[in-house]
Amino acid sequence: MGSELVDSPAPHISFTEQFYKLFPFYLSIGMTYEQYWYKDCELVKFYREANEIKNTRKNQELWLQGLYVYQALCDVSPVLHAFAKSGTKPNPYPEKPYPITSKEAKERKEEEQRINRLRAKIVFETWASRLNLPGKEVSDDGNDRQS
Repeated sequence: MGSELVDSPAPHISFTEQFYKLFPFYLSIGMTYEQYWYKDCELVKFYREANEIKNTRKNQELWLQGLYVYQALCDVSPVLHAFAKSGTKPNPYPEKPYPITSKEAKERKEEEQRINRLRAKIVFETWASRLNLPGKEVSDDGNDRQS
């Protein structure tokens, strides 16, 4: 019992065989023949890490593409079922791409806040103009003006 592990030694693979076995992989990720066989041996490590980064980026891109497809299907789904009311329209496609960096997300949020402030200002000014009250008018730069 257990002797089968001792009696059968592990197959021995020479370094040369290992190098030849891995060579196609490194060619597939962009390493040249000369780089693999004649340049610094540390280079394979950097090519491998670069390949991992590229795969991670590709995965993120495909995930984002799936998000767009999913959103598009959800937006059009109100008109796809058999019992949709006449005149039902799909939801509009997003006007801008989704932000994928924190900088883009921050800029998008600031833009939405600016637009919301402008809308609130227009609503307030419309309400105030209907009352015909004399008072202060606030300019776009935040300074008060007497009307």
